[in-house]
Amino acid sequence: MEEKLTPLMEQYFQIKNKLSNENPDTILFYQVGDFYELFFEDAKTVSSFLAIALTKRGKCKGLDIPLCGIPVHAIRHYLTKLIKGGFKVAICDQLTEPKPGTVVERGITQIYTPGTLTDSLMLDEKAASYLFSFYPMQDQWGLIFGELLTTQLFATVLPQEAFRSLENELARFSPDEIIISNNFKNSSFDSFFKKLGYPTSPTSFENEKDDIAGPQFNKEWLLSQFGEKDFKKIDYFPALQNSIFLFFSYLQRTQNKSIEQFKQIQFYEPEDFLILDSATQKNLELVKNSIDGGRKNTLFEILDNAKTAMGSRTVKKWITRPLIQKNAILQRQEVVTALSNDVQTLQTLEQQLSTLADIERIVGRIALGKAMIQDYLALKDSLAIIDPIKKTVSNLKQFDLIKIISEKLGNFNDLLNLLQNSLNQEITNNFLIKLGFDVELDRLRDLAINAQKAILELEQKEVARSKINSLKISYNKISGYYIEITKTNLHLVPADYIRQQTLSNKERFITPELSLLERDITKAQNEIDAVEAEVFAKIKNQIFEELPHLRQLAHALSYLDALYSFASVAYGNSYVAPQFNESRNILITDGRHPVIEQKLSNKFIANDTTLTDKESLLIITGPNMGGKSTYLRQVALISIMAQCGSLIPAKAASLPILDRIFTRIGSGDNLAEGKSTFLVEMEETASICNQATKNSLVILDEVGRGTSTYDGLALAQAVVEFIYEKIEARCLFATHYHELTHLKDHFDGIQNYYMSSRKTDSGILFLYKIIPGFSQGSFGLEVAKLAQLPVEIISRAGKILQALDIAENKFDQNLFQKQNLQQSFFNQNSDELANEINYLKNELSKKNLIIDEIKKISLDEISPRQALDILWELKKKI
Repeated sequence: MEEKLTPLMEQYFQIKNKLSNENPDTILFYQVGDFYELFFEDAKTVSSFLAIALTKRGKCKGLDIPLCGIPVHAIRHYLTKLIKGGFKVAICDQLTEPKPGTVVERGITQIYTPGTLTDSLMLDEKAASYLFSFYPMQDQWGLIFGELLTTQLFATVLPQEAFRSLENELARFSPDEIIISNNFKNSSFDSFFKKLGYPTSPTSFENEKDDIAGPQFNKEWLLSQFGEKDFKKIDYFPALQNSIFLFFSYLQRTQNKSIEQFKQIQFYEPEDFLILDSATQKNLELVKNSIDGGRKNTLFEILDNAKTAMGSRTVKKWITRPLIQKNAILQRQEVVTALSNDVQTLQTLEQQLSTLADIERIVGRIALGKAMIQDYLALKDSLAIIDPIKKTVSNLKQFDLIKIISEKLGNFNDLLNLLQNSLNQEITNNFLIKLGFDVELDRLRDLAINAQKAILELEQKEVARSKINSLKISYNKISGYYIEITKTNLHLVPADYIRQQTLSNKERFITPELSLLERDITKAQNEIDAVEAEVFAKIKNQIFEELPHLRQLAHALSYLDALYSFASVAYGNSYVAPQFNESRNILITDGRHPVIEQKLSNKFIANDTTLTDKESLLIITGPNMGGKSTYLRQVALISIMAQCGSLIPAKAASLPILDRIFTRIGSGDNLAEGKSTFLVEMEETASICNQATKNSLVILDEVGRGTSTYDGLALAQAVVEFIYEKIEARCLFATHYHELTHLKDHFDGIQNYYMSSRKTDSGILFLYKIIPGFSQGSFGLEVAKLAQLPVEIISRAGKILQALDIAENKFDQNLFQKQNLQQSFFNQNSDELANEINYLKNELSKKNLIIDEIKKISLDEISPRQALDILWELKKKI
């Protein structure tokens, strides 16, 4: 016989089934008394992820019901872990008090998802929390990035199949959650997002079709929500339109009242900013390091000296979205320069900004009705600093950017006076609103205070009447007011006392007079609560009217804080303002790596960089650990900092406005997709060759090292020639293929540089200075010694290296003498190219045979005479 479900479980299934239909893949936290309980698959998932006990209770269809539970008081801790793990959670609370014989009414009060968080303790205060909506159509893809607390919406459209551009935008915004249509669940798009590590939330809007939304989200709604100007832009792109519908449909299902707060869309093209593809952001460690994805040892860590969380988020935004408009860059730069040169203003601003709360997110919580009293008090204290900040920045009023910021700082004196006069700074249950603010509230409080005095008077009266000196009148929420008497004094209890509760060593009583007094107190407190709520609601309504201006205030303060951050970092590290030129020249004097110089205990070795038409591509050689990769990153980071409006770590610089920066640095495979290190390297190199322009900066490190020596050398040289001749981009090309240094003799704009070092008796001394010319070796054995590789291995490697050098050097000289490098592959006709390729194939084949013969030689088993004979035979073959 099948077990009958309990009323509690019947209610659970009703709520869970509705939740699964509206918000699939959402875990249900179901309140039962002091615990949130989870059942079935939810229990298994949560117990496994949080490492908490899994048990069982009851049966369903003959099977045990899995169960786990979390205390109500500890919910935030566990909830935060789950959300950061990419889960969505619905909270089902008890809505009524338990009564015998009835089932407690329950309902979902909140749905938490990774991209819709508002709780400050669940959010990363230094990172924006974006919800990303994606809708692909036949000829275009619609992208919407939205932030719930700031109500910022960023919209763009990509051509179909633009997966790399899509990945770049994801790297730029780093959303916490991605919404896709149910139509594309388990599609290549879903797989693409999950491959990149983003949680996806399949959803839909009513009657979803290619170009028609449901009755609620339609063109009329778009027009009323965003106005005619934005509507015209949206209406032109059906994919973007559907992406917006998808975004707001998801918000409506999970957050209810949040939709009305979004009133404006910021449309952009990816090319509106300096394009930094996902590989470049990763290689340069702009905001995440390559070890654990944290901020340590990143450019963000160095440039973020903001005093507020919203300022830090702005700094991060600027780093991932550098500017390409010269005027906008110079507007930031001139303010940063002036601030860094005005120590007094800089210090004053630091003190003032340090007292500000995160107004941006506080305003967001107020708008959503999720603000706590602490948020209102923090807003009050922050508004008190606005006028002093306006006075401080008036020292910089000659700058256009400061004028704009000052205007947005506005005038909030009336709102400040309201909050100062109405809200108690010390939060108590009974005194949210200050005494003297509301006459009726003050009258009711007087009654409540008098009633409390009456309780004390009654206590004194009962002590005298009963002769029980230890008699106390106490209160708790369950029992109300009661008289507590120890068992040793029970024989003195008056006859009119009514026993209420018996404990181990005392008993509790009430009297008719105490019950009447409690009723009066409860009535007064209820009236106080009602009036206080009414008064507070009026205060909130007045704040609500100021929300648009408060959002402008938050934006202005975050912008000002980011400018302060750049200025304080520049002041503390002797940064300079770069000049900008129209000639595409990159000229840096004594440039330094902004991150590494902060981490070194000794002085960082500065280096110059010259990239012009005469030296547009530099081939950089040098020993392992000699500083090549640091130098490459340094040039890219300085360029990015300059286009953010920051000052830079250098003695002087003249730079172009770059459209893109590409980097191919380091190695790594992608086993999940079956991609080898070399394939990943070639894909990144292909992306650079296909997308770079003459206004780009290309940074390449060790192209070709993931395959055999001569395949790698051939590819490296071909890439160099293509970038130099076809793309004409400024390029730094670091390599261990010393054969490439011969290209200088055949291309006017290719120059050789190397990271200098010096051999010493104890090994190798790295000088970390880049100078013209090329390195005579990679000093791999010396580096191996530094790594403390066993002496036997070092010795054996030395012998092998000598044998290989004898055969290789002669061949390489011959090969480069015979190659016709007066013109590159890309300028030859097909017959010439075919002949040269056949020649190279023959030469490479001959060399491979010689190498194979050398490999077969056992150096430990031949005599000196035999070695000379072998060497003679090899020489004849060459």
